[in-house]
Amino acid sequence: MSRRVLAADPRKGADIDFLALQLIERYQPEVLAGNTAFDVEKFFEFDLEDLCGVKVDYRELPSGIYGVTDSERKECIISAELMDRPRKSDKYFARSTIAHEGYHAMVHIPEFRKKRAVLKSINDEQHASLCLYRQEDVPIYMNPEWQAFRFAGALLMPEEPFKASIRNGYGVRDLADLFQANPANVCSRAKALSILLK
Repeated sequence: MSRRVLAADPRKGADIDFLALQLIERYQPEVLAGNTAFDVEKFFEFDLEDLCGVKVDYRELPSGIYGVTDSERKECIISAELMDRPRKSDKYFARSTIAHEGYHAMVHIPEFRKKRAVLKSINDEQHASLCLYRQEDVPIYMNPEWQAFRFAGALLMPEEPFKASIRNGYGVRDLADLFQANPANVCSRAKALSILLK
């Protein structure tokens, strides 16, 4: 069965990367020196709600669900069970999940709430639902999941420190440990930046 998504406003990867860079510069500029990873948990717990008015929490979620962002309730929830897992790879996955859901909270909640309000003003409450599309029918630049994944990569692996580390001979595993991201995320980030990893 095909996954269904809302269509987001079109966004370029470079624009998404720029938003991540602005957040790093504002909240943790030391990350740009390349010596430390972005503390996404700190950002989630202490800054995200003030930034966008979305309530954040760690809770038990159904099995296989690691993060949920609800535009109606203005909530962003991360699986408490995921956060309690001890393995390094799980910690790295949790970091990418937090960044991913954080993007939904900052960008998609206000966007989708505004679209729904416009529909409600034209129609009525009963006919103010946003349309869901099969994921493969939504252009990638309008896919909210692609946008959130792109943002997570940019927030956890900012372009300049990422490129500098590669120039210094870091391989995929070294980059994963430096930026506290899974190797698959490292490879995706490199691809997004048109970098060939050795």
